[in-house]
Amino acid sequence: MGLKVLGGAVLGLWVIMVLGMAPVQAGTLQQVLRHGDIRCGVFPDDPGRSAIDESGVWRGFYVDFCRATAAALFGDPNRVQYVEVDATSRFTTLQQRRSDVVMYSATWTLGREDQYQVAFPAVYLFDGQGLLVRKGKGIARLADLEGKSVCVTENTTTHNNLLTLLERDQIHARVLFSNGDSFFRGHCDAYTADRINLAINRAHRADDPDNYHILPELLSREPIGPMVRNDDAEWSRVIRAVVHALILADDKGVTQHNVERLRSAEQDAEVRHLLGVSGDLGARLGLPADWAYQAIRSVGNYSEIYQRHFGPGTPVNMPQGLNQPWSRGGLLYAPLFR
Repeated sequence: MGLKVLGGAVLGLWVIMVLGMAPVQAGTLQQVLRHGDIRCGVFPDDPGRSAIDESGVWRGFYVDFCRATAAALFGDPNRVQYVEVDATSRFTTLQQRRSDVVMYSATWTLGREDQYQVAFPAVYLFDGQGLLVRKGKGIARLADLEGKSVCVTENTTTHNNLLTLLERDQIHARVLFSNGDSFFRGHCDAYTADRINLAINRAHRADDPDNYHILPELLSREPIGPMVRNDDAEWSRVIRAVVHALILADDKGVTQHNVERLRSAEQDAEVRHLLGVSGDLGARLGLPADWAYQAIRSVGNYSEIYQRHFGPGTPVNMPQGLNQPWSRGGLLYAPLFR
């Protein structure tokens, strides 16, 4: 029996009906471009990292990475739908496809990638677990928690780290599941979290921040990055490229204020690739040629973002430390843009 030649759409439907195949779902990048904005998961009421200011505008370190992604995609940093998440829903919003990317203080672990079927395309913050205590209370290190109480947020790597350390060092401390509010109300002797988290809590929740001290002892390493679903390599590459573009701009001295001039005058080949003056990186990523230029123009390079929200002169007041480009002694290292 002869076969009739069918049009592409009809043929595709015929194959699905005959073979029982499910139609292929469009990738996240195509869906985002179609609906015209990104759905970015952020934690509310976290000044410095992500919070709504008095004017009703979202601001913060993680918010700027949402905005940079929107600028790279659309040339407009405001094309973001902010999806409020917490320690548990940061994973489920991705699983349920209610968010396209989560910009949160989530530590990259291999176990999380498997358990929640997520991927961490890049690291945008190198942090570590610490302890916040009241000055003059005789707590200068982890061992001094013997017989005392410590508050920690449940369902976090911080919680697991704390239990492991207490057991390892045979320290008998009472562990309470709570955020920083309980600590500042005097319900526990110490509060443990990532050090930037502790600095944010001290700055915005303490009655007098000068009465509290973050101990110098570092209890863990915490590579923190954005999260996406693990079933879309194209979208994961886009998020990774945006983070690394801001890191490379920092390394190369490209800032929010000079990016326009450098776009027409810079001779460094990698900067020209970064800004879309030469090469075809944008096309390979499925993005406009000037995607990185738009991101930098909108939010600045990595250090500009860090200093704006965490650096000296802000309430958080945390030195940048390891969160600097490798060329300045930090751990931030972008792949080659070529």
